[in-house]
Amino acid sequence: MTTSVARVAGISHIALSVSDLERTRAFYVDVMGLEELRRPEFGLPGAWFRLGDLQLHVLVVPEVAPVGPGLPHLALHVDADDIPATVAALVEGGGTLLSEARTRDDFGTAVTAAFVTDPDGNVIELTDVGPLVP
Repeated sequence: MTTSVARVAGISHIALSVSDLERTRAFYVDVMGLEELRRPEFGLPGAWFRLGDLQLHVLVVPEVAPVGPGLPHLALHVDADDIPATVAALVEGGGTLLSEARTRDDFGTAVTAAFVTDPDGNVIELTDVGPLVP
């Protein structure tokens, strides 16, 4: 018997739920420096942003449930030396600090990561772990 295998090439976009579109836009554009992209009209408020070679989509929902570190999150690659300043900028721009930058050992590799939230409580991990190299 032959089993079909899904052919997934990579991540197209990441989607987050938010409660206030203008506050979210200000955070991701003005604080994080993302470029806002054109978005089709879906009949629901939201926005799309360029995140490196990916897209970040946000959709306005009536209530956003809070979460904590390790739970669903968006992980962004940041050079280890830049993590403290990036954390400071995000907190100053409306984010909330969950965990200061800490370095851990992942199977012999030092990994630095910090956790913040956006203004709606979506968890963002800032990590020096970059994309996988083929």
